[in-house]
Amino acid sequence: MKKNIIYFLLTSLLLLPGCADYLDQDPEQLNSMDKIFSSDIETRKWYNRIYSSDFMVTEMHYSGQIPYFWCTDESAYTMESNVRNISEGKMSPDNYYGYTGYNLYFFVRYYQAIRHCNLFLENVDRCLSLGEVERRSMKAEARFMRAFYHFQLLRLYGPIPIVDHSRSASEISMNQARNTLEECVAWINNEIDEACENGMPTERNESLELGLPTVGAARAIQSRMALMVASPLFNGNTVYKSWTNKDGTVLMPQTYDKELWKKAADAAKVVIDMPEYELHRAPEGASFDEIVDNFREITTTWGADKNKEMIWGYPNSLQWYAMCALPARWYGWNGRYSLAIGMVNDFFMADGSVSRPLEEWFADKQFSTEDGNGTIANTFWMFVGREPRFYASIHFPNQRLSYAYPNESDSYQDEDGYGIVDFWYTGLSGNGNTPGDKNTSGFSVRKNISLDYCSNKQQSTATRMLNVPFPVIRLGEVYLNYAEAMNEYYGEAEQKEVLYYLNQIRTRAGIPPYEGKYTQDEMREMIRHERKVELAWECNRYFDVKRWFIAHGPDGAFNHDEYGLDMSRGESATDPAFFTLTKVANKRFDIQHYFLPIKSSEVMLNTQLVQAPFY
Repeated sequence: MKKNIIYFLLTSLLLLPGCADYLDQDPEQLNSMDKIFSSDIETRKWYNRIYSSDFMVTEMHYSGQIPYFWCTDESAYTMESNVRNISEGKMSPDNYYGYTGYNLYFFVRYYQAIRHCNLFLENVDRCLSLGEVERRSMKAEARFMRAFYHFQLLRLYGPIPIVDHSRSASEISMNQARNTLEECVAWINNEIDEACENGMPTERNESLELGLPTVGAARAIQSRMALMVASPLFNGNTVYKSWTNKDGTVLMPQTYDKELWKKAADAAKVVIDMPEYELHRAPEGASFDEIVDNFREITTTWGADKNKEMIWGYPNSLQWYAMCALPARWYGWNGRYSLAIGMVNDFFMADGSVSRPLEEWFADKQFSTEDGNGTIANTFWMFVGREPRFYASIHFPNQRLSYAYPNESDSYQDEDGYGIVDFWYTGLSGNGNTPGDKNTSGFSVRKNISLDYCSNKQQSTATRMLNVPFPVIRLGEVYLNYAEAMNEYYGEAEQKEVLYYLNQIRTRAGIPPYEGKYTQDEMREMIRHERKVELAWECNRYFDVKRWFIAHGPDGAFNHDEYGLDMSRGESATDPAFFTLTKVANKRFDIQHYFLPIKSSEVMLNTQLVQAPFY
């Protein structure tokens, strides 16, 4: 039977009464299990909530608060206090980042989702009015999602307690220790294998099951996890030799295992070889603008007939995200989703070369004299001659764009209905003219906004409220997973294979491939740089930098302040005062920040649950 679900519209959430009771059951809810699972309608409602945004913590829906999006060197966003708590290194077990109304304490939130999956798995066979095939499929999906929520906890908190059943009344007060990393990974992998082999769908009805995972999605998550546990943070990291349970069990492996990289490569290749997926490419001979639009389509277009790269995308409304990302002349909010200029400069040049250092752009302030690919005359030279992904991903000063205006008679439109991103102080998008929230850096995120987006409220209901597929995981990431794992395991011996997949990403992006021979270290940095650009603002950077164990220290990727342009000055696109490097966000990342702390109250109640190290 077809499951007619549009789960992103579900809003009910059965929350537990206290944050410290993350495994408890509500007695009233338990008393209703017979009633719920005797009805196929109520059973499907329970099943639907396994995928609810109340549990999934989708990045775009919570994009103003979620740390994956803003507590990195990609961002100069400073609006929310909970974001600053993390990005400025102030978070502790007693000074947490939970945000009233958003329930962003992930430790409780994901365990609530796991509990919901467990109750479904333990009760769904009661519902005999569901067909056997449908029940089998639903159980496989619930099993995968239970494993997925464990994985989400694992990469945030490190080794975590495995919870594979709901708690009975006699177990409610039982303490539970963390499982070791190896135990967590083995259990998650086994659960995903069992789901894939016992009813997980290989394809979806796109009109009825928008954004639901498939076998391909499950295997892609295995690829991501395999790469994570092979990486320096988790693989033989002696910094964590003293992280033990109360009984002395060491939670993180203390011996480096090179074979984990081989397992990561193999897991990625399984997905790459699936015929359902392929990179989303512009047609052969496409123009520069068509390549830009093609890259924008990857994270905004649904359907296997239109976008075979999206392995698993979660539906998210553009309304809030676009309102905060667009410069003020289009929406009045001044692009509060501000970007760090260091990240902006990390995009490659049009010829595929690495950009010159920031200081050189600002030591000699120059401006273009004519239109170019992606730019118009009088544009600061740092933004000229960049690769297509730059123009697809960023709003920058003096950019000419065709978003619809709130008022069609806007005198600032040109004859073609286009407008200019005027972030300088006196511009329509500048901080001198914009009420409310402010941009801090002179840049805001463009990625994830669909090509046909229209900000006119009267004329654009279809696009303003459009649910676009925020990528949980896509094939471009899996290509890069494979290239990284192959380089770490084989080094220069398999460089041809590594370069093939790395260059597939580059040529799709419209820049020349790498040629020649490179050391393993050189290739490592090339792959990491490509990941930073290709996967920008898809919530990968936060986890990549941490798993590489390069976030902290004097040169730590997340342990430095972020810079932008001087938003307090500027009267035109060529005003040198506006183009002054200015500190816009404080950032700090110390050794304890690789894993999120559990609240002190949680650890006090569960005496077997040890805190993350160094807090």
